[in-house]
Amino acid sequence: MRFRSHRGGVYYTPENTMPAFHDAIAQGFDVIETDPILTKDGVVILFHDGVLHRALRNADGSKVEEKRLITELTYNEILQYDAGLAKGEAFRGTKVPRLEELLALAEGKDVRICLDKFIKQHDGEELDAFFALLGRYNTKVSYLVETFEQIEKVLTRDPNARIDWDGLSDEETLKVVCAKVKYENLVVWLYMDKPNFAWLKEPLR
Repeated sequence: MRFRSHRGGVYYTPENTMPAFHDAIAQGFDVIETDPILTKDGVVILFHDGVLHRALRNADGSKVEEKRLITELTYNEILQYDAGLAKGEAFRGTKVPRLEELLALAEGKDVRICLDKFIKQHDGEELDAFFALLGRYNTKVSYLVETFEQIEKVLTRDPNARIDWDGLSDEETLKVVCAKVKYENLVVWLYMDKPNFAWLKEPLR
């Protein structure tokens, strides 16, 4: 059995932050799932929402009232907000991290970084630059995808990439996925409480 930490940790640490990632590694998680997205000035940061007001706070601790889009802000503008205070004073001063920070932390360790969002939202030169960034680190990664096209985006750039399939998982779809991705490089995520997985009869153990 393997264990995946969602957004680094969403219960005891601020999600998608370095405290969360440090904690996930210390707790022995096998996989850390996270969400790389691109700022206005081309920095790949780790942040789940498209807008900043839920997870971030102003520097004085007050709630962010403006629903500003992350993609319309530069990295330095995002750094003006606190990414830890939503979880408590113990995390005051925590900032939204860059992807490089997590890659460096996990480099050479027995943990895999599962990358969501970026593959789904980008193509072309932005995706090429993303893979070039990943290539600068000796860090194990996988790519969370939900369409055949997204699989092709990844495998075109890395034929031996690890794929986390998060799309439809009926028999015909899985046949196509298994034909595209090497067996040893594929993980299929199944959700017991969703209607399209009603064919799963075994209870979750």
